[in-house]
Amino acid sequence: MEERKKTQSHRLFNILSPYERRREDENILHHTLFYGLKCFTFGALVVLFLLYLAFMIYKIITDIPIRSTGYDIVDEMNVPDIAICLTSSNSDNIRILRCDLKWTNQTVTRKDNCTDYIIPEVVSLGAHRGSCKIFKANKTIKYTNSNSSLNGLGQIGFYFNIPNISAEETNNIGIASLSIQLTSPDFDPLLYSEQVISYMDKAILSNLQLQWNFVAGMVNYAAVVKFRTIAYKTILPGDVHAIIGLTPNYHTTYFIESDIHYFPFNSKPEGLPNGTSGYFSVAAGTFIQEQTIEHRLFTVFSALASAGAISGVLLGIYAFLFGQYIKPYGYVHSLFNKIPESVFNLEAPKGAINLEASENAIYSEIPKNAINSEEIIKMINERLDVIEYLLHIKKKKK
Repeated sequence: MEERKKTQSHRLFNILSPYERRREDENILHHTLFYGLKCFTFGALVVLFLLYLAFMIYKIITDIPIRSTGYDIVDEMNVPDIAICLTSSNSDNIRILRCDLKWTNQTVTRKDNCTDYIIPEVVSLGAHRGSCKIFKANKTIKYTNSNSSLNGLGQIGFYFNIPNISAEETNNIGIASLSIQLTSPDFDPLLYSEQVISYMDKAILSNLQLQWNFVAGMVNYAAVVKFRTIAYKTILPGDVHAIIGLTPNYHTTYFIESDIHYFPFNSKPEGLPNGTSGYFSVAAGTFIQEQTIEHRLFTVFSALASAGAISGVLLGIYAFLFGQYIKPYGYVHSLFNKIPESVFNLEAPKGAINLEASENAIYSEIPKNAINSEEIIKMINERLDVIEYLLHIKKKKK
């Protein structure tokens, strides 16, 4: 009985709604197109995200660090290593008569022959200089800023002697002189080639080789040398900390730049050791230390942050097009889900069945603006119950 009522309801509903079947077919087609567009858009966004990840991985692998330069004010500076060489002959002809250590409290410490700091071995520097004497303090003494409360070194003066000046000048156009090279106690590639690791180490080594004749101590002249220290902090290839985005294990390279001024001896210089041929002094030119630091632009952490940002953009596009949990309908829904016309505003098609008065009552009582199929079927079921009841009464009367 119940099944028969449902069949009659659907049959009557189809009579009242002649366009329902066509609308169902259109809905199936729209649903297929909508679902296909949704899958295509989702796949395209996933492909874009994967391409972006591949691009970020490529940039991490091929990243070239950028450099930033800053300045640090220090109160102390290590005394540099000083290579003292003749320009042509062997260093055996060089004699360091005395070195004077002048302190910031105006006291002077004199070291005859400078034996406390000049290493006894004669060092060969190959093609650059045959052999040299090396002044090496090993960080035991430091230059200090005169504005600080620390008492430290202000200047080191060297008195040197060249026994055979005429022989030294035979192979030179100018007067007899010394070549002086200042290097950091932490980095001396001229003596220790194994310290050359990074590309910046190689660049500084090349620079030191080109500067041999820049700083010189000349006969009968006083040379005043002022220096400043530059620190290069480079990121070595394969540094895991730097690749991830943590603080890199910096490889620090120190380089010393020098400025020099010459003053001739007066006719009767006083206080010089016997046999002095010339003099030069070394002092700190500034306590503002320049630092050049490398930074990676692309790291794992930065890539993850960028991936999170781009995924948010892509998900925002997807939510705009197809909706989300809070708002389940997006822009694309408005293109497919059109409001259908009300069947009750249309004229009855030709060949439609003429209903009895009770059935006409059904038609008149249904709201003309109703478009909900469930409500229409419910109302039809209620009216079918009434019709069956009336038919049952008529049969009894007969």
